[in-house]
Amino acid sequence: MRRVIEPIVRFISDPAGASFEELALAVFAFQYEHVEPYRRLCDGRGAVPGKVADWRQVPLLPAAAFKRLRLAAAAEREVFRSSGTSAGQEERSVHYHPYPDLYRQTIDASFPRFCLPGDGAAPVPMLSLVPAREQLPDSSLAFMIDHVLAAYGAPAPDSAVAVGKRGVDVVPARSWAAARQRAGRPALVLATSLALAQWLDALERQDLRFRLPPGSAVFETGGFKGRAGEVSPGRQLGRLEERLAVPAAAVVREYGMTELTSQCYTRALRGGDPETFFAPHWARVRVLDPATLEEAPPGQPGLLAIFDLANVGSAAHLLTEDLGVAAAGEAEAGGAAGGGFRLLGRAAGAELRGCSLVAEELQRAGAGVR
Repeated sequence: MRRVIEPIVRFISDPAGASFEELALAVFAFQYEHVEPYRRLCDGRGAVPGKVADWRQVPLLPAAAFKRLRLAAAAEREVFRSSGTSAGQEERSVHYHPYPDLYRQTIDASFPRFCLPGDGAAPVPMLSLVPAREQLPDSSLAFMIDHVLAAYGAPAPDSAVAVGKRGVDVVPARSWAAARQRAGRPALVLATSLALAQWLDALERQDLRFRLPPGSAVFETGGFKGRAGEVSPGRQLGRLEERLAVPAAAVVREYGMTELTSQCYTRALRGGDPETFFAPHWARVRVLDPATLEEAPPGQPGLLAIFDLANVGSAAHLLTEDLGVAAAGEAEAGGAAGGGFRLLGRAAGAELRGCSLVAEELQRAGAGVR
């Protein structure tokens, strides 16, 4: 096990000493050996270690498989569950994560350079509108934000969590913003799109405006997932500038999933296109034709497929249900196959034919459906 984990740990810290291709194939062999449902899928395709010579040919697993299969290469030390859907608890993805320290390492290697305002040398005052781990112990986002606050946030009261049983706790959030305005030190707001909209709604109802100090930023993740109160991204950005004096260029967006260990970010704080996401150097993102699962031509939308080395403990090569398009003219060294991608939203049922075909393969393989 160490022969696989330790090279990944080193590669995340320093990509110069190893090859992504070699590590990806080593992860494939490890997961083939230790994750029985995945092994059955691979056997059914005749795609086994020694015969697969390109990481792109490593069999994809639909992210939806986390809803039905136990995908774990070792005993879990954390269990993360997705937020669920209107279909009920049975539709929640479950990620049995054996390597939470590796998760923390991915955060440390990417979050500061993409998301922290200023030079990151001093702890940053932060307001989290994400529930704490005590409130949502099985949330991978709560795990991440808990680590960010502990590692990079200024101590209380300069940093605060303002989430109650009914959502955003408006009074402490308002008090935090007023204190930051007086202090004059750049700050960071951590929020989901929905929580941010709730807070801005409250500020509008009370007709309150704050001026967070110049250099302040907002970290925004997730969408509205069809919930009431959805606003367009453009309107959300306009309200942030109006109510908190945070310009669009200081809003970093994150793309992450319960089923993954790593995250993708926009490069807003570094002057990049605010709609283009980049994967870290230990992950690759491709855009695939929804019907054939072949790589889509440049500029053509398709399903996002992600190979995340840090997902070594479960399933590294995932086919998502998200539509995206490769972003022309954008590049990040070692990033998403040399470039970024723009997110177009969730795929409709007709666009998920490729996912359905892989799911059928899993069924035919009798891949341990629980």
